[in-house]
Amino acid sequence: MPFVFALVASTLIHAAALLGPGWELPGVNDADPPPTIDAVLARPAARPQPAPVAQPEPRPHVAKPRLPRVVAAAPEAAAPASSPPAVAPDMAPAETPPVAVPSAPTIEPPLAPAAPARSALPDKGRVRYTITRGEDGFVIGQSVHTWQHDGFTYKLQSVTETTGLAALFKPARVVQSSQGEVTTDGLKPREFRHERVGGLDTANFDWARNVVAYAGREDSIAVGAQDFLSMYYQLVLLAPKSGALDMPIATGRKLESYRFEVLGEEAVTLAAGERRALRLKTRSGNDTIELWLGVGNGADRRGLPLKIRFTDRKGEIFDQIADETDIQETQ
Repeated sequence: MPFVFALVASTLIHAAALLGPGWELPGVNDADPPPTIDAVLARPAARPQPAPVAQPEPRPHVAKPRLPRVVAAAPEAAAPASSPPAVAPDMAPAETPPVAVPSAPTIEPPLAPAAPARSALPDKGRVRYTITRGEDGFVIGQSVHTWQHDGFTYKLQSVTETTGLAALFKPARVVQSSQGEVTTDGLKPREFRHERVGGLDTANFDWARNVVAYAGREDSIAVGAQDFLSMYYQLVLLAPKSGALDMPIATGRKLESYRFEVLGEEAVTLAAGERRALRLKTRSGNDTIELWLGVGNGADRRGLPLKIRFTDRKGEIFDQIADETDIQETQ
């Protein structure tokens, strides 16, 4: 750094010498020789130094007095071992704010799955009925009922068709199906279908609004309403013993109330022999329906319909008699 400062000072001095007044080239204006100028270099006066500032005298070192150790007086009774020692007020440490400890998240126990509704209806089964006409029992066809349920939902189906000579002269096939829920009050249908030659009738149950839709219209329903197929198995579950039972029935074409009268027990003749059954009877317009529900503990009973009779307005009798039963329990 001293070399740089010296170089800068030398440059400034030469510039002043070339440009300042009184400095001319020889022989430009005068014939006489130029005068001689004597220059004397003198050391510049020393820059005055500032007066020294008086420094404060250092303080003499004084040792800090040590605080006396405070010892709590021993109480008459010994304090518990976990009690903290007493501390003088001026020596008490600053209180530390409590640290919030996050609580463990509450874990809700998983909901137990709903238990299936207890039902007297076997879990799965099939019953085949022989269809006869008239008092003489002329065979004209058969009807096969199948069902299954898991205590939550159910499916029912019946397939009825003519057989033998009747099928040759007048073939016919009718399929009915019902599906819905199994509840503590019995069956709760959602959809019913009745398929026949040349047509289809349906009934759809909306339990949120308590209405059933059929044939382009809606009607109000109450708990216990059934369709034309589920009504047989609802009677199995209700197992009435006496008196009468009213039940709204949706057929796919209309909604009407059926009143089932309990007529008591009697013997029914089947292909396997006589069986005891509970007889019920109801009317639908000018038609009459009778059914015999099996009683006892036999596999071919279990409250299932052993015989179903339709008597039309002309007095013609059509019987469905159970001749083959297959029951499966899965629970």
